[in-house]
Amino acid sequence: MLKEVGASGQISLGKKFAGRLFDVVFHEDERFELFPMKVVPQGRSAPAPTTQLKQPKQPVQLANAPDGWLPPGGYAQCSQWALDNREALTAYAQQIDNEGTAAEQLEKYLSRQ
Repeated sequence: MLKEVGASGQISLGKKFAGRLFDVVFHEDERFELFPMKVVPQGRSAPAPTTQLKQPKQPVQLANAPDGWLPPGGYAQCSQWALDNREALTAYAQQIDNEGTAAEQLEKYLSRQ
């Protein structure tokens, strides 16, 4: 979706987002990201999460982005999923090595037409 910043520096996201609070992360290359936030009044604790994420059985070494950016919540959940599904991911990688990516397969198919 293409949005234009108005003369006063505002961007309209539509009525769906009216009144909501966002954390804005500015990057050196002039990108920015909006993350929806909720305010918890002082003195109250946030509600307990309804689901608990599985903790990795072993520490996982992760690659760091050059600018140090991490997605909200970090990488723990996706890292654990990758560890739990390592066999299937390895088989899929081998299939890609053997047969090529979908784009490569499409290119081969179209070249035969």
